[in-house]
Amino acid sequence: MAITTVVVSPTSRKNNICPHHSAAAQNFIGGSVTLASSNPFDAPIINPNFLATEFDIFTMRAAMRSAGRFVSAPAWRDYVLAPFGGLENITTDADLDEYIRSGAVSISHPVGTAAMSPKGATHGVVDPDLRVKRVSGLRIVDASILVSRHYPSHLPI
Repeated sequence: MAITTVVVSPTSRKNNICPHHSAAAQNFIGGSVTLASSNPFDAPIINPNFLATEFDIFTMRAAMRSAGRFVSAPAWRDYVLAPFGGLENITTDADLDEYIRSGAVSISHPVGTAAMSPKGATHGVVDPDLRVKRVSGLRIVDASILVSRHYPSHLPI
């Protein structure tokens, strides 16, 4: 989930680089993927169940406040002019919660959840032949086997 908006000065003598997202890495109540119909060409119904708990909201509120403190630091004085896009009117937790609920989106790509690893390795979910480890007769052949560059140490590259 990512939301935060700031105004960046287009006339700054410095580079116009500005951090502008707050992120909560994961919600704690699982979402769902269900079939929309019996037609295999219909898109599934995907509900990531973002912000399902008070803890999810608490986490995003804390992330938003942290981002606000960060961009308020003296180092950003020539970069960040003022909040906008609704943030300038936020005065209460309820206002911030509404802003979060109306603006939260996923910035993650739903891939890499079933990492491939070398044959015989104890880590990973599938082997190089896409067979699910410790399961007979099951292969994963979709984008879930792709692994992010953030975890290259166990890849057979």
